[in-house]
Amino acid sequence: MENHNFISLLRHKRHDWMNQIQLLQGYATLGKQDKLLEQIDELKAEAEQEHRLLNSKADTFSLWLLSFNSSHSQYRLVFYIKDEVDLSRHDLTITAYSRRMIELMEEHNVEGELYEGTLHIYNSGNNEAPGLSWEWEGAFRDLPELQKKLSKEGFIVSIFEGRELSVEMMID
Repeated sequence: MENHNFISLLRHKRHDWMNQIQLLQGYATLGKQDKLLEQIDELKAEAEQEHRLLNSKADTFSLWLLSFNSSHSQYRLVFYIKDEVDLSRHDLTITAYSRRMIELMEEHNVEGELYEGTLHIYNSGNNEAPGLSWEWEGAFRDLPELQKKLSKEGFIVSIFEGRELSVEMMID
């Protein structure tokens, strides 16, 4: 990652942390103990997920994922890693497939639509090969064509209720 990209990532992370601290201060000032504790639990859970990602030994994918929301204005993504996972062997492959998936999705964006996504990273099967499960909600143009393009690239794709896109990546 180039220095300016890395600095940009740090700026966005700092901005996010400052927003979260302000929210905590607001709840504390207003005496909303239940909301304060709930927000602290959310921050701890998010930090734990980032810890798992950074310990996955996939530097390229980790940087791409951590900078995703600041790099894609129409997308918001959260990620969950169930258990400790070693992605080092698959780092560049996972990154390339993830970038390609987003490129194809962007071809079908609807202007002004916000796409909310959830990524689950897990060890699949007995051979401990990683799996990535992406769930996207939002209106895409010509969703059947997007499904066809993603499937042609090797993704396992499902569509639910015309607004939910599920994309599975199994890495060997």
